[in-house]
Amino acid sequence: MKICLTFCLAISVLSSSVALAQTDNKENVDPKSTLFTSKERDSMQVWFYNRATAMGLSNEIRDEYYNIILYHSYKMKGLEKKDKGYTPEEIRTKFDGLLQKQHKEIKAILDDKEYTYYLNTYEKLLKSIFERKGWE
Repeated sequence: MKICLTFCLAISVLSSSVALAQTDNKENVDPKSTLFTSKERDSMQVWFYNRATAMGLSNEIRDEYYNIILYHSYKMKGLEKKDKGYTPEEIRTKFDGLLQKQHKEIKAILDDKEYTYYLNTYEKLLKSIFERKGWE
């Protein structure tokens, strides 16, 4: 029951931030250049749940895992806001920095096998972002 509540809370937080970002996107972000498409955001929600379940994470670790990924995803998404004034190169550099912070925080809560699984599956998600943005 607690897992379901945690997952629902994580989904609602991500959905709320997505809804706010979509409203904000009209004025602050070029829709052609957003880091996460709506399809990717939807996939991320299911992905978080499925991967955490497959890894057999405890409720406490699962909550922390969700919180870390949601926090950094929200920060990454905000990099392209026009009011930030970042160049594409600055966005990429800051994105990479946030990604490394996320990896470091995730590594601190997972064992080696779980962390390897996380990295392998997260790379699949990042692949579409990198391809769309023309990043290597």
